[in-house]
Amino acid sequence: MPVIRTDQWLDEWHDNPIRLCQHLTSYFPNARARDIYLYLVRYGMYQPSKNIGEMIKQMKQKNIWERVEAVYEKRKKEWNGPDVPLFLFPADTHNRKLAREFNSKGGVAFHDKLLIFLLPHHTDKEIEALITHEYNHVCRLKKQKKEDEGVTLLDAIVLEGLAENAVGRYVGKSHQASWTTYYSDEQLDHFWKRYVSPYQSILPQHPLYSRLLYGLGFYPVMLGYAVGYYIVRRCLEHGARFSELMGIDSEQMLHLASSEKKE
Repeated sequence: MPVIRTDQWLDEWHDNPIRLCQHLTSYFPNARARDIYLYLVRYGMYQPSKNIGEMIKQMKQKNIWERVEAVYEKRKKEWNGPDVPLFLFPADTHNRKLAREFNSKGGVAFHDKLLIFLLPHHTDKEIEALITHEYNHVCRLKKQKKEDEGVTLLDAIVLEGLAENAVGRYVGKSHQASWTTYYSDEQLDHFWKRYVSPYQSILPQHPLYSRLLYGLGFYPVMLGYAVGYYIVRRCLEHGARFSELMGIDSEQMLHLASSEKKE
């Protein structure tokens, strides 16, 4: 399935993103366009501004849709991954967290669809890193077959850890997210034991779920993401194959990470 030509939707409805999201209602059963839009804003979708038309024009001039499709098709072939619709929209230029942790690019993945948010200045490698990360989520979610409400905190941090290790493996370590370098192994081991392990089985409805995953409030910044990256990296250092990790459950991966390194 090719990348959906959302540029055509944007031509008509860029100044009314809720109306724009009417096009997505068939992909989000039982959800209204307004709810879909508010959900996507949390992950980096643009908000109306006076320069949004010019931004879309620049994205077209720089062939962002075509560049996204080239990387998407490449990863699908390499991973023999599922063929799901990919929707591209401009990113939110006013989202400070998105700018700080992800260089103003974002995305959200499901087992049956993928949405990404980019800006005209993003390079080929940045685009490749984002698609690699988010499409890895799609592949993992398809294999695990868990409903969103049943994804434990451990599942979520492992999901993020796998995706960013995929970026390092397929795009290059220099293109990994900055949060992969925030903490030492000793700190991450401590974070796991103190903050994450006691709550590893909590579900998204739990009040600490997002706080631990993103490192909100008094928790270390990007806590869950960083610990998840550490767990997956430890598995790889102990001799596990990346393709093997994609198919095993989070508890098995945790066991592999804590086992002795294979000779």
